Amino acid sequence: MKRTAVWTILIMAAMILAACGGTTPAPEVTEAPPVETAAPVVETEAPAPPIRIAFFVPWTEDVWYVAAIAGAQERAEQLGVQLDVYDAGYQVETQLQQFDTALASNPDAIVLSSVDPAAMVPSVEAAHAAGIVVVDYDRPIWTTTALDAVLILDTPGIGTQGATSIVEYLTQKYGEPRGTVIRAFGDLADTWVTDISSGWDPVMAQYPDITVLEATSGPWEPEQASANVEQLLVTHPEVDAIFLDSDWLGSGITAYLESAGYGTVGEDNHIYYVGVGGMPQALTYIREGWMDLTINNPVPDFAGTAVEVAYRLLQGETLPAEWVEEGRPWSPAAISNAVPTEDKPYAGPVLNMQNFIVDSTNVDDALLWGNIVGEE
Repeated sequence: MKRTAVWTILIMAAMILAACGGTTPAPEVTEAPPVETAAPVVETEAPAPPIRIAFFVPWTEDVWYVAAIAGAQERAEQLGVQLDVYDAGYQVETQLQQFDTALASNPDAIVLSSVDPAAMVPSVEAAHAAGIVVVDYDRPIWTTTALDAVLILDTPGIGTQGATSIVEYLTQKYGEPRGTVIRAFGDLADTWVTDISSGWDPVMAQYPDITVLEATSGPWEPEQASANVEQLLVTHPEVDAIFLDSDWLGSGITAYLESAGYGTVGEDNHIYYVGVGGMPQALTYIREGWMDLTINNPVPDFAGTAVEVAYRLLQGETLPAEWVEEGRPWSPAAISNAVPTEDKPYAGPVLNMQNFIVDSTNVDDALLWGNIVGEE
């Protein structure tokens, strides 16, 4: 019994010791180091090259085209377009070679004002066959169907405005529409000139008592125009008015009027004098009183619109019925399809931007392109 009791006591003591003993330390857990994985490679396409447009001017000796280039470049920058400018120096062969150079560079579009519209027809048709958008501005090429759009400055309307202004002046002077007028022509091969005639001739044909004398200028040579006008003024001292196909022709003529003793606006011996374009020198002639008015062309807007028309056509857009730019005196410009004829088969869209008269009442308008260019 005592041995049993002793064993019982020993077992209980062992149990107590086990219960009171320290706990077994938990095993240490170490975290595995992070596994470095490479970021997934995302393939990105290279940015598309900008749209490239080749922009042609006949020459830059005429500040009209300097303003055109400025307007085209400003619009190209707004659209994110690369504009390659070609100045032909008024040489047909040079422009043909430049056109070939442009074609070889594969532009997306071509915006063209021709030295000689007829000479450019094969080049335009080659560009069209190559799938290049071709937009013609300033000197329309009506004799091909290979154009995507044509922009004009209502050149027939220039002739109408000029002729109407002179008829009104003569009627006021004599009490009836009669008198003698000199028209100083530009290059007779230029569609600018023939289009002006299409508006001028029908008006003048209504007044048989108005005699129109013609002074040619060859290929837009101011010296030749001046010499021919001077000769007509000597042989026809009864001349009442002069109309220029472009202000560009006016430098020598204006100098002669002053040196020969003619008067300024409002004086008895003043010759009514109408220009076209709104060039800086014409604005000066108006301020000085030699020129009565010039029919202003919105040149920078016109050239810029030609670039944007090409851009929109490249995007697959259809041109609207009206081209609107708020705050512009020419806006909106109507867009309609040309009516083809046998000798003028072009039947595509024509954007017709209007001109407006600048005289002593608005000659100092800071927004006139002639004033903007004149300040530079």
